Amino acid sequence: MKVLGLDPGTHRVGWGVIEGNALKQNLLASGCLELPPHTELGVYLQAIYANTKNLLDTYKPDLVAIEKLFFQKNLKTAISVAQARGVMLLAISELGYSVVELSPNTIKSAVTGNGAANKKDVARMVGLLLGSQKERLDDTSDALGAAISALVMNKI
Repeated sequence: MKVLGLDPGTHRVGWGVIEGNALKQNLLASGCLELPPHTELGVYLQAIYANTKNLLDTYKPDLVAIEKLFFQKNLKTAISVAQARGVMLLAISELGYSVVELSPNTIKSAVTGNGAANKKDVARMVGLLLGSQKERLDDTSDALGAAISALVMNKI
């Protein structure tokens, strides 16, 4: 099964494509859409929407895994992430893909065995599980973690 993992963020959107099952996953591709911090909202959301559609068209996953919004102290950041998730979910829905939404703690638990793991631990375990210790942005590691979690949690 091929899974596209997405990590919505404020001006950085991580993504990763893996293939496999609950026991073994292989990395196909990964990256991060980065936009300048002061990008106009409309431009930012259009870029995220177009990037999501492009990833779906390019990789044609069997499933899309996206990180759920978690409570944040900064309301402005939370709203921005929610808007990014919204356009991503719209693109996924328009193209008819199945989606699973996973909480950050679920992803951390599935990847590291500890729902309170830090970003370094997640990145290290993602690298170990995928056999690639290449240094990645946290956003990309989180997206790959979401994809791995979708396979592990669904026991596919």
